[in-house]
Amino acid sequence: MRHFLFEFITGGGLAEQELSESLLREGELMLQSLIKELNHADNELLVSRDSRLKYLDKTVEQLTVHTDFEEKISQSIRHVDVVWIIAPETENCLEYYVDLFSRDDRLVIGSTIEAIKICSSKYQTNKLLLENSINVVNTKLLSEEISGSDRAWIVKPDDGVGAENAILILCKNKLEKFKFNNFDKNFIFQPYIDGKQMSMSLLVYDGDARLLACNRQYVDIDENKISLKKIGVNECLNYKDEMLNLAKDIVTAIPGLAGYIGVDLIENEGKLFVLEINPRFTTAYVGISDSINENVTSIILKTFLDQKLPNIDLTNAKPVMVHI
Repeated sequence: MRHFLFEFITGGGLAEQELSESLLREGELMLQSLIKELNHADNELLVSRDSRLKYLDKTVEQLTVHTDFEEKISQSIRHVDVVWIIAPETENCLEYYVDLFSRDDRLVIGSTIEAIKICSSKYQTNKLLLENSINVVNTKLLSEEISGSDRAWIVKPDDGVGAENAILILCKNKLEKFKFNNFDKNFIFQPYIDGKQMSMSLLVYDGDARLLACNRQYVDIDENKISLKKIGVNECLNYKDEMLNLAKDIVTAIPGLAGYIGVDLIENEGKLFVLEINPRFTTAYVGISDSINENVTSIILKTFLDQKLPNIDLTNAKPVMVHI
């Protein structure tokens, strides 16, 4: 089979813009994992590549992108069978490329556009999950009132990726000032909750889910700026039953989720609360194959080809640390 691998940051999506160092590191990690796990005899790989980055392995056909990104890509993938997309939700980017690359009857590994639209907004996701009685961290638009009971807040773009541009605000007056100065921007705010930062990695298909990993997130706050430093893949297996039940509730609430899905969580007073849902590969994916001693990319591909979910056994999974 001929596969096209498109990682937005490294693949030319920002060919004429500055590359974010943190997102570039995460993008490279995920892309290299995809290449490693798909690069065997019966697969041909075509990878788009920003011209500013170093050349990839010689076993991979590389499409070097300078400018005229979309035209070049569209011409080069006419005979591709399968497309793998790693792209941010920001400004409907993921939605756009799923639509673009889905043409000509190609198999695109991922969720429907309708599910992506919902998950691309942290506010809309929060609202929908709340309507389905799923525990969430209260999420508000900047235009909404600040709760008097909260003492600190996380502010971030509604369609942002991970901790990019997320800040911690410790004073209500400072939050009011931020709201005033950024009233026309696409930000949301959430109460800061002191709890264990976690995520779960899911394999989803046809309204059902399998748990691939129960992860610990190691977050750093420096001068109120938030950054993700490392991920302990399958470090939180003691939560696997609660996470699987939560995963099944989520995919019931949001039809159309498919493929690899990442869900950011926080544990507080023994309960799991959903922060956001990522309808795409997340950095935790990089450590899953080593953790479960299986080729997770092959498992995902087989799921779409067979049109059914496999059994995933985490009994012998081991913790694997992914540094960002």
